[in-house]
Amino acid sequence: MKQLTCEMCGSTDLMKQDGVFVCQSCGTKYSVEEAKKMMVEGTVDVTGSTVKVDTSTELANLYQLARRARDDNNSEDAEKYYGMILVKDPTSWEASFYTIYFRAESCTIAKIQSAARALENCESSVLELIRDHVPSIEQTAAAEEVVQKSIAIAEMLAHGAIRHFATIDASIRHKYMRECIDNVRAARDIVYTCGTAIEDIFDERGDIAPLAAEAWKSGIEIQKLIAPLAEAENDMSDRTITSLFLIKLERYDPQYVREFREEDLQKKIRDQEERIKKIPIEGEWLGVPLAFGILLIILALTLFVVDGRESGIVMLGLGMLLLSAVMFKLTMPDKKALETNKEIVKKEQELLKLYKTELSRIKGDLDSSEDDQ
Repeated sequence: MKQLTCEMCGSTDLMKQDGVFVCQSCGTKYSVEEAKKMMVEGTVDVTGSTVKVDTSTELANLYQLARRARDDNNSEDAEKYYGMILVKDPTSWEASFYTIYFRAESCTIAKIQSAARALENCESSVLELIRDHVPSIEQTAAAEEVVQKSIAIAEMLAHGAIRHFATIDASIRHKYMRECIDNVRAARDIVYTCGTAIEDIFDERGDIAPLAAEAWKSGIEIQKLIAPLAEAENDMSDRTITSLFLIKLERYDPQYVREFREEDLQKKIRDQEERIKKIPIEGEWLGVPLAFGILLIILALTLFVVDGRESGIVMLGLGMLLLSAVMFKLTMPDKKALETNKEIVKKEQELLKLYKTELSRIKGDLDSSEDDQ
């Protein structure tokens, strides 16, 4: 509401007298209806029993300011103007989304999780506003904007968390590993939730529902950033989550799913082959110290024969003989341990064979799909 101001002299000293408002400075009189027009912003319709205020011009100006700030990456002004729009138009999906979006964009490392959750929590309601208040012909573009911006902010927050973790001194970095993992997961969940909301709300819209796949794929790629950290923590929970979204992705992008699984299997095969190589199953590697021990024995015997009368040399020979005996004992292969290792290697090779068989099957599917195209 504006302050009541006289249109003739600009005075704000107006008083109601005998059913009309009178300017105490110049004496101009205003009816109640005229006063109502003067006290509200926008165009006023005073016909009928209610007063209707048209704020479309003001909203248009606010949208212009908000979008300009958004395009200029001015988070502070964008959040401010979108917040003003939201007060005047609570059904604006754009204001509902970007008010939270720009707040998250300017958050600190310590606030990543709370900022990400706030954005994640608003996505369903934002997409419902698009469905319920945006003309059908404009809904695809609006939903796509939400998805792309969600991907952008999720990747920004995730990479920010990783970069911050890398700058921590190596001697204490392990203390912050869990925080880094949780920050990246929070960022990832923005796009996982966004994709799920797209599918739930626009499942029957063939032009919108596939946007879910773009969000889910972004989440899977973000997850890869912390895979080594999670493995170091023996935290395998992300594998289950990834598998669930790969199943959902089969509906929209089976090619991506097969390529992901091929890449994953290739890594498993490399890791498995390295693991097998590190398991000793034979004792040939003991040959060098054994040969050295035998050489010492020969040298000691030679000393006995040639200079046996010299007590010092005799003692040296005995010492060498004793040392050789000890080394010989140490270099004897542990047959029981080697047999156990052979059984372990056999099982590991069976698993390796399964990986390779599955990889061949996936490659065959990929080749077939490429031929079909």
